[in-house]
This record gives sequence, C-alpha cells and structure tokens, in this order.
Amino acid sequence: MLTLDTVGTVARGHPWVYREGVIGSAGTGEPVELTDGKGKRVAWGLFEGGPIAVRVLGREPMPVERVVAWRLKDAFALRAALVPQLGTTNAYRVCHGEGDRLPGLVLDRYDQTFVLRLYARAWEPHLGSIVDALRGLGVTSLWRRFGVARVDDRQGGEALIGPEPPDTLVVEEHGVKLLARVKVGQKTGLFLDQREHRRMVRGWSAGRSVTNLFSYNGGFSVSAALGGATRVTTVDLAPAAIDDAVAIFRLNGVDPSSHAFEVADVFTWKGAAADLVVCDPPSLTHAKDADTAAKKAYRDLHRHILPMARSWLATSSCTARLAWDRWEEAVREGLGHPGPGEADTRWSRLYAGSEPADHPVGLSHPEGRYLKFMLLARR
Repeated sequence: MLTLDTVGTVARGHPWVYREGVIGSAGTGEPVELTDGKGKRVAWGLFEGGPIAVRVLGREPMPVERVVAWRLKDAFALRAALVPQLGTTNAYRVCHGEGDRLPGLVLDRYDQTFVLRLYARAWEPHLGSIVDALRGLGVTSLWRRFGVARVDDRQGGEALIGPEPPDTLVVEEHGVKLLARVKVGQKTGLFLDQREHRRMVRGWSAGRSVTNLFSYNGGFSVSAALGGATRVTTVDLAPAAIDDAVAIFRLNGVDPSSHAFEVADVFTWKGAAADLVVCDPPSLTHAKDADTAAKKAYRDLHRHILPMARSWLATSSCTARLAWDRWEEAVREGLGHPGPGEADTRWSRLYAGSEPADHPVGLSHPEGRYLKFMLLARR
C-alpha cells in the first residue's frame, strides 16, 4: 500500500498520482493500493515510478488482466457505436488512454491493422494481457510502435499479432484516401485527431486558394483540393512527407501538377497570400512549466504567418501545456500586429473545436484536453 499526500483529485477520479503526491514505492507495473493518512483505501493502480508515480485504474482492486480485457472490450463497443457516424472511414482511435480508463495505453486502427503505443512504463509487465485481450476481440494484426523515451527509448516496433505490416497502408477517412506509415510516421501513422477538421476544411475550400503549413503528408491539402480549392500549396520541412502528399493527391485522382509542394521550414518560409491558410504546427513545448515560452512561440508563429492569410485562417495547437484561453490570447496577439504596409484588421472566430469523439477525455482529467482548433476570418 502507498499513502497519498492528498486524496482530493484521486478521489474525484483523476488517473494520475504524481511522485511528490505519494509516500512509498513499488516495482514497475506492480498493482498498488492508494490509501489516505488513516489507512483507508482511496483507489488502486499500477506503479510507474517516474514523474507520474501511479496510473490509477479505479477504486476497487481486481486482477489487471480482467481490467484490461473489460475496458478494451468497452472501448471497442464505444467505437462500434461511433464509426457509423464517420461515413467511409476505417482509420480511428480505438483506445485513448486515460479517456478509456487505461491511462497511458493508446491503440489506433488502420483498416485491419491495429497499432499499439504505450506511454506508461507500468504497462510493460502486462503486455501479454493486452495482447490476449485484443486477440479475444478479433484483432488479427497488431503492431507495437516504439519511440516513447520514458517507456522503451528505441525506434521501430514489433509485430505482436500476425505478420509485420507493410511500410505503407492506404486507409479511408470520410471517403478520402490517405497513406499511413505505421512503422515510421508521426504518432502511430497519422494525426487521427484532426480527422473531423480535415473534413471541415474540405467544405470550406471551394473556389479558394489554400496554403497548408506544417502539412505532414498533406491530409488537409488533399481535403482542400477535393473540396474545390483553386490551388493548394503544401509546406513541410520533411521531404518524405511532401513526397507522400504528392502520392496522396494521385491516390485521390487529383493532379499534383496543378498545385504546389514546398520542402521548407514554416518558421522562416514566406509564401504568397492565400484565401485560406491551415496552420497545424507540432507541439511547441513539452516542458511542464513552459506556459510563457509556449505562449510566446504561438504568438510569434501567428505574427509570421499573418501576411499569408488573406481572409480565413484555420489554426490549431496540440500543446497540452498551454490552456485554451492562453493559446487564444497568443493567437490574438500574433494576429493583432500586421506587417509593414498592412492595414490593421479585425478577426472573428467562426468555429472552435477540439478532440473528436474517438478521443474521449475524462471530466476529471483536464490535462487530457490538448487539441485546440479555430477557424478565424478577417473582417
């Protein structure tokens, strides 16, 4: 048993106990009971020993394999209810860690291939239980993706069920064909959390010129092109990502020669003004106490891209460390400083969004609210 320094957040259902908030220790992945100062059990979970010492699994202890099987089954059932609302889509998140009550465990589906990524070392000793549960749910192809420094600290991956998947998978998202590189691509192969926003950009692009900054493999770009954009400019620092973007255009029957593809650093690149600019940068900070630095980074980024946004700007952030109001403030400050020779303008927020339904966020876990997205218009 471990003793909690304070019981408030855990008693209200928070899935993490930080190291400074618990007295005692255990082995990695060992089930532990969490008690108050009087020895009364408050919760239980798996001991990790890093900055997050315990991943909380509930109030009443039970065998870990039962919890894993039960909650993965529940996660699959939830997606079965959600998928019909996604149209022609076969790529989505099946288990979203804390939001599905398995903190630190992420499972994504790319057609018939499932990709597992562990963000908590506490799950390592229970990998067999995870695999058994997924086999029982009918999974025939499971690839574990490495690359989380505090967990596996290595690149690559391993096949846990079935053969090793191919280097590239073709999946569909609202009828749009995309390439997913589950072995080497960002996250588990695609940024699945932006799926609904890509669909929206498709609807906003008819008759407009579009620039997609930090494009990765061009999901927003091909959506805009299919939506009737007059010309799409796709910009990313990685040549391989731009190559994939060109291939995705061809996959969807769009002639890439009618559009532009740039290998460039967005932070220094200066492009012509477009009717709609999409800006979806990587997380600009990971430090626990980096709120001020993150706010400055987003403010400076929006100041830089302001001359490129003629009328509409779809901007986003995946930085969990920066709260929504602070991010919006940074965007507002960045857009409120026009460049030399530009007239001052007003901006209106037309739409605001966050995580899609397959990325659930527990009401007791505000740290899980990481994705921020706005459509803004010059007025």
